[in-house]
Order: sequence, then C-alpha cells, then structure tokens
Amino acid sequence: MRVRLSYTAEVDEVLSEAAFLLGNLAGTLQDSASLYNKTITELKGGEFNPNKFQENIDTLRQNLGKVDTRCLEVEQIVIGLGEYQRQDRTPFIEDEHQEEDSSPAVKTTESEGGDD
Repeated sequence: MRVRLSYTAEVDEVLSEAAFLLGNLAGTLQDSASLYNKTITELKGGEFNPNKFQENIDTLRQNLGKVDTRCLEVEQIVIGLGEYQRQDRTPFIEDEHQEEDSSPAVKTTESEGGDD
C-alpha cells in the first residue's frame, strides 16, 4: 500500500530535498544492478533453478518499480519548482495580459443591403 506524504521546504532547498529523495534509493538501485548481473550469470550457467530465477526477476521488477516511482515523484517536484520560478519571475507580464483580456470587447458587424 502506498501513502502520499507531503511536507514543506524553502524554495532554495527544493532541489537538495529532491536529490535527497532520489538518493534514498541508491542502495536499492545498486542491489538491483547486482541482482540483474547475478540473474544473467545464472541464466548462462549450467545449473538453472527456475524458482530462483522467478524470485530474482520478481524482486528486480519490484525494486525497479520503486526506483521508477521515485524518479516520477522527483520529476514532478522539479517541474513544479520550474513552474513556480517562471510564475514568480513574470507576474507583471501576466497582469498585463489580464488587463488586455479584461477590456470590453467591441464587436462590429456589417450587413449587406441594410435599411437605408
């Protein structure tokens, strides 16, 4: 079962927090690489144990799923920071466009053969 966690950080600390979150799975990624290599070696070896193979592949896929999920989460954090920074740097441009958009629209129509 997965649970969504939320916490706050200063804007200038977001990237280091993202690095921390990503770095927490370094051991899992290294274990996965070792298991990956071990599984390949066992497939090439003379004695093959299908049950061990299936167990290793299942563990490898679970580990890679954890890493993939964490990569997605960190990606979303960094993208969110980028969006925040773009909005923070350009508030006057958005206000300028809002003023243009809020001006009353005048629509004129021409008709042929009008009542003269």
